[in-house]
Amino acid sequence: MSTNDVDEKLLEVLKQNAYGLTISELSKILNINRITLSKHLEILKERGYLNYRIVGKAKIWYINEDVNFLEMIHGNTPMIRLIRKDKNEFYSISDIKFLIIPSEIFQVLYLQALEINNLNFIRDSGKRFGIIISTTYKMYSGIERVLNEDYLKEIIKLTEKFGFGKIEDIFIDIKALDFLITLSSSIESLVLKDIEDILKEKNVEIKEYFMEGYFEGLLSTLFGIPMIAINKSTLYKDPKTEFVIRKK
Repeated sequence: MSTNDVDEKLLEVLKQNAYGLTISELSKILNINRITLSKHLEILKERGYLNYRIVGKAKIWYINEDVNFLEMIHGNTPMIRLIRKDKNEFYSISDIKFLIIPSEIFQVLYLQALEINNLNFIRDSGKRFGIIISTTYKMYSGIERVLNEDYLKEIIKLTEKFGFGKIEDIFIDIKALDFLITLSSSIESLVLKDIEDILKEKNVEIKEYFMEGYFEGLLSTLFGIPMIAINKSTLYKDPKTEFVIRKK
């Protein structure tokens, strides 16, 4: 039986036993020795699928249902502890599946967009991603929490957990719905430097298209009104990256 088969059978059995099972009970049901099972259980726990509670001297293993999208935003648990990974290299938080992609994806996006002479393709990709994140947040928490400034800042800081950059400051005028987001580091700006010659040769405006779209999609969807994001400055050529977002 392959590793994936063992994992799938383990999860299937535990889903049918919501209270949980000991390793001895699992061994009898699956006809797999306890040493092998122990390794699989620990790996699945590390990946976020399982957890256990101590009852007497026994560990009761159960499906971990504590992982959720709101904890990723508002909690202090490192993101790596919140995600689950399946055999297809897909990651999930609760029932949200996504791929963790390397920073090189920005370079691929830019090169593809330059081939079709449409850098708005990158901006649209970022905007779609922002829409997905805010839609998921609203689904879990309710729109009424969005208007809280502290929650807004935590949602915006999700940028850091995705590895897009480091947030230095967030200014929010909640009444006017004006935002100024400052980054002290930005993956996208590094990519711009890497492909600087190509961008200049194409004679295109050099700015952080993906992040501009991302913040626009994120905040437009959170508030349910059209908003516009403008990349005011970028670390590609300026001391910091800044985005202004306001109502259209």
